[in-house]
Amino acid sequence: MFKVIWDKENNGVRLTMAPPSGEALNVCPRPVFWEELDFLGLDQIGWRYPHCEEPLLWACDRRYFYKGEMVLETNGGDLFESHIFTFVANTQLDIEPVNMSALNKANEDPLFLIEHEAMEFIDGEYRKYKAAEKAKEVNPDFDFQELASKLSKRTKTEYAVVKESCDSFDVMPIQDIEKLGKSALLKSKIDIFVCSFSGGKDSQVILDLVTRVIPSEDLVVIYSDTGYELPPSLDLYDEVKDFYHEKYPNLRFYVSKNHQELMLYWDRMGAPSRVLRWCCSIMKSAPLARLLKEICGGDKQPSAILFDGVRNEESVNRANRSRIGKNAKHNNIINVSPIISWNATETYLYILLKGLPFNSAYRLGFSRVGCVICPYSSKWSENIASKVYPNSIQPFINSIRLSLEKSKVHGIDNYIKLGKWKERAGGRTVECHSDISFIEEGQDFKATISNPREDILTWFGVLGEIQGNFENDFFSGTLKYRKKMVNFKITYGSQNISIIEVNGTENDVVFMSHIKRVLYKATYCIHCEVCEVECPTGALSVVPTVKIDKNKCIHCLKCIEFDGKGCLSASSVSISSGEKINKMQSVKSGINRYNDGMGLREIWLKKYFATYETFFDNDNHGLNPRYQIPPFTNWIREAGILNQSDKFISPIGKRMADTFADNANTVWDIIWVNLTENSEIARWFSSTVPYDRNITKQELEIMIQDSYPDLKDRTLKNPLNSLLNTFKESPLGSAIAIPTTVDRKPGVIRKAHNDLSLVATAYSLYRYAEKNGRYLLTVSEFYNPGQTEGIVRQFGIEREDFEATLRSLEQEQNQVLRAELKMGLDNIILREDLTSEDIIKLMLK
Repeated sequence: MFKVIWDKENNGVRLTMAPPSGEALNVCPRPVFWEELDFLGLDQIGWRYPHCEEPLLWACDRRYFYKGEMVLETNGGDLFESHIFTFVANTQLDIEPVNMSALNKANEDPLFLIEHEAMEFIDGEYRKYKAAEKAKEVNPDFDFQELASKLSKRTKTEYAVVKESCDSFDVMPIQDIEKLGKSALLKSKIDIFVCSFSGGKDSQVILDLVTRVIPSEDLVVIYSDTGYELPPSLDLYDEVKDFYHEKYPNLRFYVSKNHQELMLYWDRMGAPSRVLRWCCSIMKSAPLARLLKEICGGDKQPSAILFDGVRNEESVNRANRSRIGKNAKHNNIINVSPIISWNATETYLYILLKGLPFNSAYRLGFSRVGCVICPYSSKWSENIASKVYPNSIQPFINSIRLSLEKSKVHGIDNYIKLGKWKERAGGRTVECHSDISFIEEGQDFKATISNPREDILTWFGVLGEIQGNFENDFFSGTLKYRKKMVNFKITYGSQNISIIEVNGTENDVVFMSHIKRVLYKATYCIHCEVCEVECPTGALSVVPTVKIDKNKCIHCLKCIEFDGKGCLSASSVSISSGEKINKMQSVKSGINRYNDGMGLREIWLKKYFATYETFFDNDNHGLNPRYQIPPFTNWIREAGILNQSDKFISPIGKRMADTFADNANTVWDIIWVNLTENSEIARWFSSTVPYDRNITKQELEIMIQDSYPDLKDRTLKNPLNSLLNTFKESPLGSAIAIPTTVDRKPGVIRKAHNDLSLVATAYSLYRYAEKNGRYLLTVSEFYNPGQTEGIVRQFGIEREDFEATLRSLEQEQNQVLRAELKMGLDNIILREDLTSEDIIKLMLK
């Protein structure tokens, strides 16, 4: 909230709103203590400093400052190698501790402002929901949230509940709430107020602020023991509990922990990674939510306000988090982050100047105290952990090493050192004896499961009511899925292999996605608890085995919709969908069609469009005939510009060439639609790479290797490099995948492309319809989490913009479609007398 400048005279820092020009620090410094200097070995080179409680220096990343001047810079250090000094100002430095009295005097006013603003915010949220709780007790049959929901449906305007003065409530449109500066009430009834404590500096600050505001009898503190804890974090919990019990004897402390040991999950799911980050959900969030149910009693998941120490500054993922988030991680939990806009220096100052318990790991040099090993941890943190807490980190290193040895990965030490294990995107390195294969045959669906870990029929029950009978080795019955009845059969074969057949799926993408998810769960379930805490009615329990209470299950599907495959274990150990869908097509000739790094470049396409009649007859184009012409030819053929059997321009290619000067962006959008249909690498990228997440090139390489495990690295890197070059050298880089850097590493981020032209939208829809053999589509099917093709996977267009474009297309002179978007309908009806090529002829002008 404040800027930070040096207080050179007192070896401190100052918070200020108006720093002198050029003095504001672009990195918020952290305090440095004698333990870190000893760890660095500075006492061995001649530095002299006391072993005292006060900080000695300040650090901005790996640069160390004394009285505002840089005196040291370090680099390197990882799990296996030590750091090096890249700059030492003075090998005979005498250091005096930070003047704590001066530090307090310089910062007491700014700290007063931010802590009381946070406390006022906490108090406002507490009183708002406490008043709602009392109102619910007085009028149990009247639900403001239900009233707001009904008004929203009736008026097509989003309504919400707000708290007025004197603990009264009102319902008004969201836009009016925002104009009036009011805060919407997200739940009518709150069962429990919780403060989450992790042992880190941010959770320490939030615990202190919340306990100063909320009466101790209305608050519980939950420490999440994930199994990854640094030893000092476990010690700190006991210290913190004693510290606050002296102040608030009625304050209740609890420890949440998964019912199974952490290493069991590593053995059965593989190490977590930046792509497959299962650990937080399984070891932290789910046990916490399960504990809340135990504290409150009853079967249903209680509604909770959870105060946490999340800050925007911590990471890219948290940069856009709001101060209040409903269902941010789990249903029925509202996350409240009072210090979300604080910087790191402010949190350190609050702890130091308030004399609060302080995790000793910070004194060793950890900039963030969390897990002893993490896919997001820095090499510096790993270096400290491996040297100071080898017994804590070694079991995880051994597990990674063992999985790599079984997978016959070469150069294991270097692989681990470079952190490649952090980018695992599939189950190629995980030993798993369960497997599932899907076969979609026309109107029917078929799957084969070997060694399912849970009862298939039990999980099938979450989709709807089941009726049927067992006869010998198979079950035959009907499933009521939403408003339709479908027949299905499960054949229990020899060698623990089961065959599941569902009739009449009729290419219903959403239905088939739900079937796949329950089958994934039956195949790979290891009772991790995550899906159980998603169940709002208490119908589902997974410990020790999966049970579903048919009288409580409302078939809301929340237990299968929290993850892309409906099961974290399935996502972590199963081979990526790209492999199973495209395995027969993923031969070298199908994906490696471009010389390394040769993308579809805008400058080449302009030359071709300007001279397409004679382009291949001479070398006037300037492209190298051996290294550039072959990949360029493949690109424009896959883009639909060339005929498939010769080098003549296609009819739609000619239309694109003739209109390119006036409609370049539209032409590029049409090109991308064709590439996702005709180019294996573009199809993989469109169907696999997520939106709104910075992904490094290295992560992309691992993701594609997991999708095509039978192909060599180079075979896959060539087309990937070519696609990335396409993004760099064409407008697709601003519309489809924006080049970026992540920790100084090149990468991309996919963003929603909402300004699609009418012709590109219609063309994409008709290509999709032709491929799937049906002209009645729905908006919902494109937004289904299991969808791998179509306009939303291609462009990420947001639903509101998509529906607006559909309405415009309905009014377009050629009337290429009808859109039924009222009264809860979302149908898209295309004309069966038109083809995708007709769309180009009619609309691209």
